[in-house]
Amino acid sequence: MTQGSSLPPPKKKQPKLALVVLLLLIVAGGLWLLLASGEPEPEVERAEPTPEPPAREQFAPEIEIPEEPQGGSGGAEPVAAPTEPSQVRPADWDCRGSLEAAQIRSVISGQPSNQVRTCYERRLKDDNLLQGSMTLLLTIGASGSVKAVSVDGSLNDSQVYACVKRVAKTWKFPKPEGGCVRTEIPFLMTPKL
Repeated sequence: MTQGSSLPPPKKKQPKLALVVLLLLIVAGGLWLLLASGEPEPEVERAEPTPEPPAREQFAPEIEIPEEPQGGSGGAEPVAAPTEPSQVRPADWDCRGSLEAAQIRSVISGQPSNQVRTCYERRLKDDNLLQGSMTLLLTIGASGSVKAVSVDGSLNDSQVYACVKRVAKTWKFPKPEGGCVRTEIPFLMTPKL
């Protein structure tokens, strides 16, 4: 005796039903894509620039940095460039005077050192990774005023160098013995922690 299976006989309508459901899904997806592509994209919200933070209060108000001279203003006529190649440049001056290192250090350790630091820290606001060494070559005239300045070093930042040149020309040293003096002054520029 064999018994029949308890499963119902297979229905032939199931493949048709699956095909209808699949077609309905395809049509619904197509309609969704059609409607979604017709809508304008949402506007991108633009971020307002953050206001610049107030200047650091660490700069002492008594530290003055001379402003860069404005070209063509003030009514002064431009000075013609020298035409004679025989003119002596400050770098070619014969400086055989002398000034004690302690005298130079005492001047540099005061206001000039603060001015150089201020030039560096102003630029540090724009480039917070800026650091390196800087060497000033000063030519100090017979009167004690700075007659020529050149700046070089691994700091290699033209804005800091220009600022340091401006402030260095305002420094006043004791009168050297025997005429002008040339001296090199090193600075190590690193951010304060």
